[in-house]
Amino acid sequence: MRTRWNFPFIGSGTVLVAVMLAALVGLSMLGHATSWDATWRAVGVTPLKPHFFDMHAVTDHAACFAQGYNAYEPNSCNPLAKFNYPPVWLQLGYLGINGLDSAWLSILVAFIALVIVATLLKGRSPLDGALSSAAILSPSVMMGVERGNIDLVILALVGLAALAFKDAKLSRAFAASAFVLVAVVLKLYPIFCVALVARFDRRALLFAITLIFGSLIYLGSISDYLPVIRANTPTTFMLSYGYKAVFLGLDHLRAEAGRELLHLADTWMPIAFVLIVLTSSIVVAIYFAFNRQPFCTISNGIAGTAFLFGAGIYCGTYLLGTNFIYRLMFLLLCIPQIQDWTKINGENNKLTVAISYFFQVFVLLTLWSSGNSNGHSTFVATSQLLNWVIFFGFVSILTLNCIQQFPAGMKSGPMR
Repeated sequence: MRTRWNFPFIGSGTVLVAVMLAALVGLSMLGHATSWDATWRAVGVTPLKPHFFDMHAVTDHAACFAQGYNAYEPNSCNPLAKFNYPPVWLQLGYLGINGLDSAWLSILVAFIALVIVATLLKGRSPLDGALSSAAILSPSVMMGVERGNIDLVILALVGLAALAFKDAKLSRAFAASAFVLVAVVLKLYPIFCVALVARFDRRALLFAITLIFGSLIYLGSISDYLPVIRANTPTTFMLSYGYKAVFLGLDHLRAEAGRELLHLADTWMPIAFVLIVLTSSIVVAIYFAFNRQPFCTISNGIAGTAFLFGAGIYCGTYLLGTNFIYRLMFLLLCIPQIQDWTKINGENNKLTVAISYFFQVFVLLTLWSSGNSNGHSTFVATSQLLNWVIFFGFVSILTLNCIQQFPAGMKSGPMR
């Protein structure tokens, strides 16, 4: 009797869980056999001391604040890192949180973020699961895990917002905006989730209006802290992405060669380059919107919402100047929609499929090429080029969908 092997229960979610568990066991064994610093460097992550360095920047300063110190000024609580978070984090000090809590807090937020991302990525093919696992295990994302970075909390909240915003219900739109507003209170930049307006329906507009007004009220309430937070945030080419990173890196390369620095990052050139790329991407979107069949249409489901949030945060933070590469973790939100585009059939969808494969490759490449075990002294030019291309592509797709969705959005039915 012939038996046919069939495993319908194996999908992207199963593969993700299996790979994550295998990676956890493997890293734990390697860490105990050698050292954690050596283990992190083996996977392309530059480790810092103390472990969970970024979480310590929160917990140490919160404990300081509870003792009456000004956390935004240099102090002995954490002399290695300047505090550059909104003041709400300092309230943890009154709950008894201090540096000793950094490890379990870091592990907890990493686990929650992973569960939410896995939920967004499930329901696809085993190959999609393998590719998603490769993205999650990239040096860029793992750097956030190693540091215990607060961006993992923001990723979880924005992912929850994407999951909440799935039905045509007014309550879900408010729930999604509430999750994102909490993220804005904690880290400010999730305001770029306003990119959901590219969908141009009434729920998206309601979400955007709620987010903008809520964010403006909050920013006004902490306006005295904003210049200090900005001043305490480093601007560097090291393990970074953003429109200024390539110009800062050029000076680093010239310094290594013993040549005079150009200081191009402080001139008009970076802004001019941004304007050229933005204009080009918008012109390309307008051309294709009026001269071709619609393509790369962002879905109305969870994958489409996650893509809009992820692409909005990526493009918005790109314009901030520089960001450490752990913030590339928000590209994970774009992967479900990109993978769904590869499954579209039909003669008119060949361009969408081609672009989706292009994006899938470029996202993986930038996640893997940005990290370097010697990252504090090496400028990675390849990753900067990849990030500029992704920025151009995302702006084009957001603009294209905004143009395509405008007429339909104005005719959308009532919300429940």
